Amino acid sequence: MKIVCIGAHPDDVELGMGGTIANHIRNKDKVTIILCTLGGVSGDPISREKETYQAAKILGVNNLKILNYPVAKLNKPDKEFAEILRKLFDEINPDRVYTHTSSDVHQVHVGVNKSVVNASKNVDQILFFETISSSTTEFLPNAYVDITKTINQKIKSLQAHKSQSHRFYIKPNVIKSLANTRYVWGKVGPNSKGYAEAFYIHKFIL
Repeated sequence: MKIVCIGAHPDDVELGMGGTIANHIRNKDKVTIILCTLGGVSGDPISREKETYQAAKILGVNNLKILNYPVAKLNKPDKEFAEILRKLFDEINPDRVYTHTSSDVHQVHVGVNKSVVNASKNVDQILFFETISSSTTEFLPNAYVDITKTINQKIKSLQAHKSQSHRFYIKPNVIKSLANTRYVWGKVGPNSKGYAEAFYIHKFIL
């Protein structure tokens, strides 16, 4: 399968689906990560770019596209940005696209979600991930991925974002807590120490 994972900021895709990305790589799927912006005022762009490449490498991803689109233009659906994404989708021809949920307090995350949906009319499978930093309780998942075997890879990829290490939601215990809760609530399996990532299926055509 050809997989595209789209995150607004550095560390977003790792937060939302780092374990799932590692699973895709283990399954020999071709994964491309698209990073929309290098974070605006939340860190030095040069450092964050290096961290992003390191995190992708830990997950086993070699295809990383950094758009560094102006943050201010991502606060709402942007036709120009949607067209950039559409051209990338035409080039990559993905079987499945993952991106942010619209149930999010971060305007940029919501703007990216809307732009991705607008650009992906020809993509058969579109799923939304949650980010523990900003997804709201209105995010109601209907799909789960068992990441018990890849949780440590996810944590290591997040630790590569050293400039963000002070943030509580990037701490290993917080990441494991949410993943264990998603595993249990999602009825993923009988392992009390199991971990999962949760998704909302926007579109799924087989």
